[in-house]
Amino acid sequence: MEAAQKERLAALLAEVRVAILVTQGEQWPTATMQAFAETPEFDLLFIMNDATEKFQNLLRHPYVTVYLDAREKGKVETFEISRVLIQGIASEIARDGAEWEPLKEIFLKKSPFEAPFFRYPTLRMMRVRPKRLSYAGADRVAFKAEF
Repeated sequence: MEAAQKERLAALLAEVRVAILVTQGEQWPTATMQAFAETPEFDLLFIMNDATEKFQNLLRHPYVTVYLDAREKGKVETFEISRVLIQGIASEIARDGAEWEPLKEIFLKKSPFEAPFFRYPTLRMMRVRPKRLSYAGADRVAFKAEF
């Protein structure tokens, strides 16, 4: 990805607070709206309960699609909306591992309203490492990238 493309992607990820996470179940895909956070490398962080369908799906089928957009700031009637579709591979962040606390800080900096959920031992954090993406800006700039 070129520097200008990285800047556009970083700006959109920073602006949006929720994403749609699509996981593959045994028969049907499951789509859920989730708070998320992003790392400087564009990894996406999600939290969820270990008993949820999406978490169980991610353990069995780690290939996911994430969609997010800034429709509240765009012109919906002319589809001038910045948006990105990210396909990546999910993996669990171990609660007792070295990455947990630094990634928890990143997540809570963006979504402090999620802090109460970290009290529960059944909470899990998942990282989605992007493999490909398709970006379209409200200004009609578009690009695709592979990682």
